Amino acid sequence: MPAQPGAITPDRVRAVTHSGGPLLVLGGAGTGSSDALVGRFAHLVAQGEAPESILLLTRSAAAADRLRARVEDALGDRPYEELPVMSFSAMSARLLQDEALESGIDPFAVVAGGADRLALLLEHVDELTLRAHDLGGRPAAVLGAVVDRIDRLKDVGVDAQRFAAWAATLPDADPVAEREREFAALYEAHDRLLQEQGLLDVGELVLRACRLLEERPHVRARVATRWRHVLVDDLEDAAPAQLRLVALLAAEHGDLVATVDDDQAVAGTPGAGRRLAELLAGGLAGRPVEVERLERSDCPDEVVRAAAAVVAAIPDRVPKELVGSDVGGPRPVRFWRCSSERAQAQAVAAAVERLVREGVPAGRIAIFVRSPASEGRELAVALEERAVPFRLAGAEAFFGQAEVRDVLAWLRLLVDPGDAAAAVRALARPPIELHNVDIARCVQIARRRKLDMISALAAATESPQLPPEARERVLGFLKLYRGAAAALDNTRTDLFIHRLIERLGLRRRQVFTAQPDAVERLRSLARLGELAAGYARRAPQSTPREFARWLAAVAEAGDIGGELAADDEAPTRADAVAVLPLHAAKGLELDHVFICGLQASRVPGMRPALVDPVPAELAGRCADEVDERAEHLAAMRRMLHVAMTRARRGLVLAYAGRSDHGAPQHPSPLVEEAREAVGGTWEDFEEQLFGPEEALHAAIGRLRDELLADIKRIGSRLGELRLDTDLDVAHGVTRYLELLKLAALHERPEGQSLADALPQINAAILQAATAEQREILQTSPLDEMLLGAEREASGRARASAARREPSLEPFLPRRGEGLALSATDIETYRSCPLRYKFARVFRVPQEPTINQRFGIVVHQVLERWHQRDDPTRPQTVEELLALLDAGWRRAGFGRSDHEQQLRGKAEAALRRYHQRFQEERTEPLWFERSFNFRIGPHVLRGRVDRVDRLPDGGYELIDYKTGRPKSQAQLRDDIQLALYAVAAREAWKLESSCQSYLYVLDDEKVRLPADAADAEWVEDTVMEVAEGILGQGFEPTPSYSACSACEYRIACPAAER
Repeated sequence: MPAQPGAITPDRVRAVTHSGGPLLVLGGAGTGSSDALVGRFAHLVAQGEAPESILLLTRSAAAADRLRARVEDALGDRPYEELPVMSFSAMSARLLQDEALESGIDPFAVVAGGADRLALLLEHVDELTLRAHDLGGRPAAVLGAVVDRIDRLKDVGVDAQRFAAWAATLPDADPVAEREREFAALYEAHDRLLQEQGLLDVGELVLRACRLLEERPHVRARVATRWRHVLVDDLEDAAPAQLRLVALLAAEHGDLVATVDDDQAVAGTPGAGRRLAELLAGGLAGRPVEVERLERSDCPDEVVRAAAAVVAAIPDRVPKELVGSDVGGPRPVRFWRCSSERAQAQAVAAAVERLVREGVPAGRIAIFVRSPASEGRELAVALEERAVPFRLAGAEAFFGQAEVRDVLAWLRLLVDPGDAAAAVRALARPPIELHNVDIARCVQIARRRKLDMISALAAATESPQLPPEARERVLGFLKLYRGAAAALDNTRTDLFIHRLIERLGLRRRQVFTAQPDAVERLRSLARLGELAAGYARRAPQSTPREFARWLAAVAEAGDIGGELAADDEAPTRADAVAVLPLHAAKGLELDHVFICGLQASRVPGMRPALVDPVPAELAGRCADEVDERAEHLAAMRRMLHVAMTRARRGLVLAYAGRSDHGAPQHPSPLVEEAREAVGGTWEDFEEQLFGPEEALHAAIGRLRDELLADIKRIGSRLGELRLDTDLDVAHGVTRYLELLKLAALHERPEGQSLADALPQINAAILQAATAEQREILQTSPLDEMLLGAEREASGRARASAARREPSLEPFLPRRGEGLALSATDIETYRSCPLRYKFARVFRVPQEPTINQRFGIVVHQVLERWHQRDDPTRPQTVEELLALLDAGWRRAGFGRSDHEQQLRGKAEAALRRYHQRFQEERTEPLWFERSFNFRIGPHVLRGRVDRVDRLPDGGYELIDYKTGRPKSQAQLRDDIQLALYAVAAREAWKLESSCQSYLYVLDDEKVRLPADAADAEWVEDTVMEVAEGILGQGFEPTPSYSACSACEYRIACPAAER
């Protein structure tokens, strides 16, 4: 029989009134296990125990805050000195500080987060040995992975000394021996640097607390007297080191009550079920552990059954029999098969809007995805179209906020005046808002005069190329920049950030916006100030310059240690729908849950590759027991189970039937298991065109923002002596009247079409308007856009055209009537038109990365080696290496670990190249041969690295690559080699029989599929790209492959919300 939600069950009462000794409360989702723990706390106090003698531990600071609030409510007016409700790390810090003489730590030591530790390692990167760790041009990412692995090692109780001892036992022939010994040195250096700075990391706190209680029995006894009762929430998420700490805290008195559910073990290290079984079998300090099962859940019974099916197949799972409640509608669990990501987002947004209109608080609704950074964009667009307030959670969302990226761009530019990408963003965004064509003019000056962007902007103010309005904007920018630069090294960090935000008007602009996420944007700005203040507390002598470098490193490497993502665990806001990652579901209780992106490729998807996992021997397991694929599958099962069981009324499981590229996608097998368990059926949803209702929502949002911007602009100019002031005011009033029209259309009677409603509303508005306002209203394209909204492309084009920008025609790479294009240009535009605009239209100066310089040197070495005076003389590998040595010095490479890594790769690759060249039966004909030909009006140009004659008389076109090899399947859509084949035919009158990439570092040659070099496809592609460039179609097309390595990310609007 289904349970009644919120009922006080006998099993919960037994857990609350437990008489003593170790007790595990085994409660599934919705069974009220945390309520039982809070009840236990209140019961002990009612029995005469002091609140200060009851220690309540949980997984995180946010979870501790929530539990503390519930305990305070349960205690009512009962006075107390403190409530020891803490996370494991906070309790460890308290214990070590209170027992400073025994623990030997500095009582004033500061806890360093992951980002602080990363910054510290980056600051001392030249002192670290990194020969065996491939930096790949991104030291922040590599060192971030080092910090992450150190945390994982400390979670299982492995300190630097133990790891070094293990690494020393590895035989020299072991392929990982060198890397692991180098990591041992990095681990030791990490801890030493922290100690020198008076810092401790969270993992070290727990390890030292364990060591203190193990090695000092009198301290353990004193702590047992202080905290006579130990309560632990979510024990399944405790890492092995934290479990060890819990056992030590309760060893003296044995009074431990812990809630546990291995099905919800989503935050700890793998093996929660195994550790739970070991605890039940082995007891606690010689005392047997009792178990109290909570089996009545507040979740709808159908949700309980569906969620149970998802975790049923986990091998080491503790079986449970839960009974759900009878709340929820006739179909509490629904399964949606959507035609695309866009269709999925539209369906979810429509359902959420309907729920909010029916009175469901927005904060009681959540949308879960695997990654908000990659999957949240479509959802955000769909929710914005319907004016549904929402918030994206996580560090990616924080760094994706436009205002945060504005501050980051200014900080980067202040630290490095040559950071052209940051300068472009600072110039394009408020308060400067320089037109694209004027940015192109300034970049042109920087490139031609070889100046950094700041010097170029100063020079641009004296150039006749810049119109007066643009000159004023640039002067305003320079004034802001110089004022900030003067304060960069002599102002307190938090004060500097506060003043920068105010000078840029970022906070003030949110007052003049009615966007539903304005509060979220203000919170992000406040969070920036908090980060600066926290950095200043940890490093009192630091300047904003050091903070800028720290913030840039964190933005590049991600949220090391999860400090920025801690907001994921905060309670959902009452005024906004939350878009959250699956792993952030735990601890939430919601009415309606939508879980999106449940195609098999994502859930379970591929296991994220851990380059350096925790060695099985150090984790207490045999190497042959570790099945990483099985562990990943079990983790995804638990993650999905937890997200599903957040729903108290309705649950939707959705997937996109086709990828962005049109490839068919299948539902996750985990979802199919859930569907079969409840006898569910798939409901199909197709993508909707930009229809009348969506157009209405979008138009309301756009006009509202334009109106508020106009109010600010017009108001600032009313006091000026201008001939067009009346016209400005008329335009502002007209904007307001159009917004009034949209509001009236939004509230029109149900079932009435826009076409039927518009005449009456227009008549009423025109009657109230002046003659001048009527003229403006009657020439407005708004009605046409709304009525023709089913024509999505034209509707959106007209909306975009409202933002008039001067043409970039003078900066396009013109050749006669057409364009000058290369294979790289075409590939860049196809991957992202905005990137092409930055690189080839603006031509934003970019210093070549170390990997780009490396590739150039390898190409030059091969080119010069083949340019010999005497073709009959044998070519030796020594000559090849001598050319490398000369080119290496000429390119300015030094002796850093990364540069030595690259040098070693180059030498090995060139030796293999020489051997391949000697063994191949082909005859090289040309090296670096140029071509120039036309397709239509457009000039195609470039050069082929090598042309070989094959034994059968055919010809092979070869292009050298120093990146990772691609498969033939990946090359099927490759334009470069296909274009080379056409170029050979048109420019050299040579028919090539095959085209190949030679991946020099891997000594691997990959041929283009025979049917991929289609001349007609090449011509169509060239014409399509050229048409886009000539039409100035530079909208970004974000994707992981394009964005992850893009040098213009800071300036890209697609990288922000």
